[in-house]
Amino acid sequence: MAMRPLARLRHQLSPSLLRLHGPQNGWPPASDSAFLWRGLASSSPPAAATAAGREKSSRRTLGYLLGVAVAMVGASYAAVPLYRRFCQTTGYGGTTQRRESVEEKISRHARDGTTSSREIIVQFNADVADGMPWKFIPTQREVRVKPGESALAFYTAENRSSAPITGVSTYNVAPMKAAIYFNKIQCFCFEEQTLLPGEQIDMPVFFYIDPEFETDPKMDGINNIVLSYTFFKVNDS
Repeated sequence: MAMRPLARLRHQLSPSLLRLHGPQNGWPPASDSAFLWRGLASSSPPAAATAAGREKSSRRTLGYLLGVAVAMVGASYAAVPLYRRFCQTTGYGGTTQRRESVEEKISRHARDGTTSSREIIVQFNADVADGMPWKFIPTQREVRVKPGESALAFYTAENRSSAPITGVSTYNVAPMKAAIYFNKIQCFCFEEQTLLPGEQIDMPVFFYIDPEFETDPKMDGINNIVLSYTFFKVNDS
């Protein structure tokens, strides 16, 4: 009976394949599973190297997070002196920027006989930052003063915690464009205040409204000024 073409081809190729891939050439492998395992093992990194890589990556991540935490603490600690320097440089918040001191300005206007009939209401506001266990309030809600006059106001702070707390305050004058005419002669801002548990103190603010406030057309319609203070807790180092 004639052999089919496909069977004849397989019959002709089988001896050559067996000679090429015979047992002396390592074929076929002992088992398919053993062959597959050797292939996977040769292509996968050693377990020790993988663990070492993960540990190195974890250390790098931990170092990055620690660096961010240190930077945030440093930024918080530097915020108050940076704000003070900004105010001194720009005159923001009523910090004296001009070369003429407040005392010299008062003396000059006194010699010139500068007087004003315009009355300004100065209101007071007090806040504490998160985590600051103090009660901090203005002793009076407002005072009335004329340009060229000085006035005295008080704030009260009380430590309501069971441990000594040191705080430092920043301030702000609103509206901002009126701040250049609001001059503080004596102020507790930017100075550390330490209160014992339950201790209460009164802190004065002595300020002066520049007479030029009245002649500046930009101040038209401004009859109220708000002086705000915020106390922050100083962390122990």
